[in-house]
Amino acid sequence: MKRHLFAVITLAIASISLATSAPANAREYRRLTTSRFDQSCRNVTVFDNRLEAECLTRDGRSVYTNIPLRGIQNINGNLVVDSTNPESNFLASCGSFSVRGNELHATCLTGNGQFRDTYIVLGDIDNIDGRLRYTNGYRYNNANYIIPQMY
Repeated sequence: MKRHLFAVITLAIASISLATSAPANAREYRRLTTSRFDQSCRNVTVFDNRLEAECLTRDGRSVYTNIPLRGIQNINGNLVVDSTNPESNFLASCGSFSVRGNELHATCLTGNGQFRDTYIVLGDIDNIDGRLRYTNGYRYNNANYIIPQMY
């Protein structure tokens, strides 16, 4: 009986610990798993479907680098990632691009002809010795959808 009670108490404590250590929502999960290129890169811009930046190498040099933006779509005025389609189409219907931290901000056309301010977190892009590279991870949009990467 004591062993059974001990096992039940141990399981309850482990469950509580796991529940409190797991991210509470998508925004918290995003904070824990997103890119860190913005910590060692500057002058980050979007040009012709590419993320461009000056990034630091391990020895402290600043070098120009760029990476194609994969799978970013404009869906009714919202930037989203379509992990099944590596091509991006957002340039055709979005403008006023800016990069703030690791977020791509834009104004995008909706289905009814209006414009909407939107953003998407550029997940799984990191500075690897002065080069922007995709790493394992997830991407997120302003609706807090978590979209696993398939490439």
